[in-house]
Amino acid sequence: MDDVREQADAALMRCAQEGRGEAFAEIARRYHGPLLRVARSRLVREDWAEEAVQETLMAALRSRHTYDASRGFRTWLWTILLNQCTAVRRRQNRAGRVANWTDRGEPIADGPAAIEEHAVEPGDSPLAALLFKERAERLDRLLAELGEPQADALRLRFFAGLKFQEIADAMGCSLLTAKNRVKAGLLRLARMLPSPSAAGDDGQQHPDAMCDAP
Repeated sequence: MDDVREQADAALMRCAQEGRGEAFAEIARRYHGPLLRVARSRLVREDWAEEAVQETLMAALRSRHTYDASRGFRTWLWTILLNQCTAVRRRQNRAGRVANWTDRGEPIADGPAAIEEHAVEPGDSPLAALLFKERAERLDRLLAELGEPQADALRLRFFAGLKFQEIADAMGCSLLTAKNRVKAGLLRLARMLPSPSAAGDDGQQHPDAMCDAP
């Protein structure tokens, strides 16, 4: 399935490079949701996340002629997103400090990066949506305690659905480092959660097993 998707993405990018706007519009439609999930997880604020996604798509469109199919489309796109999230956070925090100095004469503290939602969408009922929101907010608090490399590796693995090699390429690290970041992040999250004896066995895989996949 991943190979089919990669081939389809590459074909769309070739069309976009030829000036066919509908091809890039299809790419934007496919990836807007996953991009927004990761952007929210990094930036917390909805408006900042939307800004980062829009900047990512515009940057990808502007630089479409530099896209190298041998590198892989998803690696290329998620690298742009991570860079744009960093740029948006710096720009907004800088603007916030200036505004705060103007309004109250003192700086404001930077907010932590946290993850906004699971890759699974909530159900249609209000109760399901409420439970989904509570779980997401709990995960926000837990991932905010991780270092950004571990948190980003988890976001790319479970929200963006990237393979470990794609994570390594997007984050500019080795394959072993990417796997270790995911494993270490999962282990730290597991230690933060109630033990199975207290909360019931949820049947989740051990972090070692989750790092055995490509």
